[in-house]
Amino acid sequence: MVESLPKTRCLAVAVATPLTPDFHPDLPRLLAHISRLLALGCDGVTIFGTTGEGAEFSVEDRTSALEAIITAGIAPGRIVVSAGTASIPDVVRLASHATAQGVHGVLLMPPPYYRSGISEDATFRYFSTVIDRIADADLRLYLYHFPDICGIPITPQVIRRLEDRYPGTIAGIKDSGGDLHFTMDLLRRFSHLSVFTGSEIHLPELVAAGGRGTICGLGNVMPRLMRAMIDEPTAFDRRALVPMVQSGDATLSRRPFIPSIKAIVAGALGDPAWLRVIPPMPDLPLQERNRICADFIAWDAALPPAMQSFTRADADAPLTNVVDLRRA
Repeated sequence: MVESLPKTRCLAVAVATPLTPDFHPDLPRLLAHISRLLALGCDGVTIFGTTGEGAEFSVEDRTSALEAIITAGIAPGRIVVSAGTASIPDVVRLASHATAQGVHGVLLMPPPYYRSGISEDATFRYFSTVIDRIADADLRLYLYHFPDICGIPITPQVIRRLEDRYPGTIAGIKDSGGDLHFTMDLLRRFSHLSVFTGSEIHLPELVAAGGRGTICGLGNVMPRLMRAMIDEPTAFDRRALVPMVQSGDATLSRRPFIPSIKAIVAGALGDPAWLRVIPPMPDLPLQERNRICADFIAWDAALPPAMQSFTRADADAPLTNVVDLRRA
């Protein structure tokens, strides 16, 4: 049987991408990171999404990285590939390549450069153009609703039109809009589709309502806590863990999300190479970076042992100390 993402209670991490000094994906570190996340209970990964700085990599970087991940033994059915970029021909190349590799699905949002005056008809035409040019019955497309990033909402009307035009192609929606009412409306209208949330604190309600799970950035640094919250038997039990998630997220939120995620991984692993971000993403000031790392590791250590991702003794790579990264 081909490994794939579970139908319910799915935890897929929007993976941060480690970089080489010349801003290509650092494949050995990326593979190690993905392997560790899967070993810590994650069901799958999304590569080259917003947390993964994906839109700033070339098509060649992204396709070769996917091939390397699969060659290393990660089941393609556990991978979602974000194909977002400004050029429609590049989107088509990325999505066609990922589909040919047998991945679980392709995630796509409209390009973020035109943030006003984009109608529902124009949004439909964007996705329709991409699907027509891919022209592959095996395409499983996840529509990525993240208006804070791209400025263009994916409305229920657009989803319905795409479903009517391309039956079987639209696999689901990732909703990172942060509006629980909108997410629940999607679940009511499109119960036959896979609805993922990008807002981790909405998981209790989403799981209870039959949503598929989450594709989330916090899974990079708190996979065991996220796994525990999804697996709790009732919505009440899941909601009881939300304050823990919010507390860890509050440390990250002091500074921009992507460099903060990378700083925590770098500090926990003692690997300054993880600090690299692609310009114009900001580097964190040294003092603030060290403080975020120390506070986050202390937060992780205070969790119940089964929920600790960095300090639990039986973790694949026990990480008990924040390493001073002054040399980075």
